[in-house]
Amino acid sequence: MKKINRKNGVSMRKILIIALLLIAVTAIYAQDNNSGAAYIRMGIGARIMAMGDAGTATTGDITAAYWNPAGLYNIKDIEFASMYNLKMGYDRSFKYAAFGRRYSFGSLALNWVNATVDDIEGFTDQDQPTGFFNHNEHNIGLSYANQMWNIQYGITPKVYLSMMDGETKSGFGLDLGAKYDINQYLVAGLMIRDAYGSIDGDAIPYQLSLGVAAYPFLGITLAGDVKMEKSEDPVFAIGAEYWTSIGKDTEANSKLSVVSVKERNTWQDVLSNAQTGVRLGFNDGRFSVGTGLKLRNLQLDYAYRINNHDIFNDDHIVSMILRF
Repeated sequence: MKKINRKNGVSMRKILIIALLLIAVTAIYAQDNNSGAAYIRMGIGARIMAMGDAGTATTGDITAAYWNPAGLYNIKDIEFASMYNLKMGYDRSFKYAAFGRRYSFGSLALNWVNATVDDIEGFTDQDQPTGFFNHNEHNIGLSYANQMWNIQYGITPKVYLSMMDGETKSGFGLDLGAKYDINQYLVAGLMIRDAYGSIDGDAIPYQLSLGVAAYPFLGITLAGDVKMEKSEDPVFAIGAEYWTSIGKDTEANSKLSVVSVKERNTWQDVLSNAQTGVRLGFNDGRFSVGTGLKLRNLQLDYAYRINNHDIFNDDHIVSMILRF
């Protein structure tokens, strides 16, 4: 039987992953930038939004399908997430939902982002009113993540749908991501949002995000991202999080990343393993804070983010993660 040199095989896989990412980076810099599908940059999940949107290297739950699909590799079994942005004003709403599962061949997740503006008043070229209509934007993606050696990688092909005043436009996008565990205290991440993307023939601008997450002490996470788009200034995002156990912590040696068990528990067991967290962040002139409560199978998060546009309300985001 022919022997396989596993060491060389791993090296070649690493080279292949890096080569594919470099090809994607080269491709996105060849695109023309525009403002298509701007809502997809708004962020999801109260936890990371409270941390200034610094999620490229931080996420290891179902919300990684948005922030960096490579992080989906860390989900333990089945997860469901939902989010709603409260009090946006001007008849706007922003919602998110995702469902994912870990398999022997990797992790899969189906995710949906929706932005809506209701009751838009229409006019003719002669400024005559034509009634009211709604504008709906949908982004539906199927994410896959796995790991080779100590490099996690992920990919999300996705469909764009834009519906306004009886007209529907569609398009396609592709996200790529990778994470590398430098050591037990430091993680690096790379995310290319819309490495390829278009709606009805119009290009969707790419976004390249580089991030790092540090875990200097038990329960503490420090995160930083830089987000880049062609013809735009880089945007820096920083965030911090602290989790403390209300009761006994069953995962004290796992960076307090998740709490998830499959067996049934009494309320006393559930509450004895509860954790509470506080967060803060800064991104492009916007300050954000938040908090969270984590039980064995349920995580509830809230974020408050100051809006740097005077005409819009500040953001109040609530989100939930269920683990089975």
